[in-house]
Amino acid sequence: MENRRPRQARETQLIRRLEAEWQALARSRWLRKRLQSWAGEDPRLAFADGVELVAAAQRRDVSSWAERDQVLAALLERAPEDVLARRVALQVVLPGLRSLIDRIRGWDVEERAARVVAAAVEVLAWCAAEPAGTPPSFRVYANTRRRVLRAAVRDRSEPVIFVEDLSAVEGGDDPGRPCDDDQQLDELIDWVRKRGQVREDAARLVVLTRAGIVTVDELAATEGLHPQTLRQRRLRAERQVRQSVALAR
Repeated sequence: MENRRPRQARETQLIRRLEAEWQALARSRWLRKRLQSWAGEDPRLAFADGVELVAAAQRRDVSSWAERDQVLAALLERAPEDVLARRVALQVVLPGLRSLIDRIRGWDVEERAARVVAAAVEVLAWCAAEPAGTPPSFRVYANTRRRVLRAAVRDRSEPVIFVEDLSAVEGGDDPGRPCDDDQQLDELIDWVRKRGQVREDAARLVVLTRAGIVTVDELAATEGLHPQTLRQRRLRAERQVRQSVALAR
């Protein structure tokens, strides 16, 4: 009988291999000893093993993205010089990468998985060193998606698309610099926060979703909320921004 070809990211050889590798690594003596060493230098990485660390880094019952992303931020600070830190960080963001693989249309699913994971590894290695106010989980996801979509635009042999129009990523900026746009995003978020007199998380919700960095559905899935809840929050924030800007005139 012919084997059924994988239809989802979790069924691909690469993702299954990464998950199997993590099962062997998560409670290994090697990682536990490294975590002890890391914890001595950074209390954000004080975990008994990789299972505890990833569970903490993927929590949804937190008050803010910044609280949840403390673990990932600590890993990313080590990522440029530490291969193991990059591997653990990759495991932390893997659910988002699987979602990205499943949402892209075009290419074979195995090819999509390979391209997304390869882009994510580059982002983890280089984006980590760039200072930014955007939560690291969204920086990794957004920059990985941007790189994959740019590759899709360059490869016209297949109609590879995401849910949005690709025209926004057809610019001539250097794809080798995954964090080039982060500063502009941070500045825009800060402008909306100050001029609109709204909270930072509300400003970030407006900017990230309206600029096409993430969709409301993606953001809701990450926060464990219903998409309509975030749409209502965005509507209130945008109304406040319009009122504040109008009063300032």
